[in-house]
Amino acid sequence: MDPSVYEAARSGDVGLLKIVKKKASTGFFLQKTPKGNNVLHIAAEFKQIAFFINTPLDDHQCRPLFWAANKKGNTPLHVAARVGSDEIVEFLIEHAKKSPPTGGADLESGGEARKELLERTNMEKETALHVALRYGYQRVAHLLIEANPELTCLTDMVNESPLFLATSKDYMQTANMILKHCPESSFQGVNGVTALHAVVTHKSELAIRKTSDLIYMLYFDIVSIVG
Repeated sequence: MDPSVYEAARSGDVGLLKIVKKKASTGFFLQKTPKGNNVLHIAAEFKQIAFFINTPLDDHQCRPLFWAANKKGNTPLHVAARVGSDEIVEFLIEHAKKSPPTGGADLESGGEARKELLERTNMEKETALHVALRYGYQRVAHLLIEANPELTCLTDMVNESPLFLATSKDYMQTANMILKHCPESSFQGVNGVTALHAVVTHKSELAIRKTSDLIYMLYFDIVSIVG
């Protein structure tokens, strides 16, 4: 990737973007770093929402940027989740419906496109939801859960579910939200430790309140596992 292209994405140089669009020079957008990052990965890293808004993602040559993974398997959505940019996450969720990878624009293809983007995993089998919770961005996690509650059923390479990550960090508001949106959410965690163990370990308020819906549901999940 040319240093000037990297700097434009890093700094959110919208002026340069407008010049490039007028010249119809899509080669600017298709350059990559040695780590496989495109301009959207870089813009996401530095939370440059204006760069996303002004990138011609509806152009058939630029559309792949939206879905592209770097060498670690991370899409721009993964990167935005890691740095906690709720603005970019919201933009990507909404834009996925308007610009699916196949180019379809109907409601069905748009809905499927958004689902596909949100469920994409990196080399660690992490969705953007896993990443947001791992790095402590509950607001981003809430946006992702609302957009696709089924994300809460997916586990990563080491068998960690979003519910496990939320409870292990004592994010009880997020844990309750997960159960509210998807009661069938996975309770699995790493090395046989479940979300219930995580709650008790943190000695949170919900762990003390035996009548809590969260504890109730997690307890019976453990019972079903051990028979």
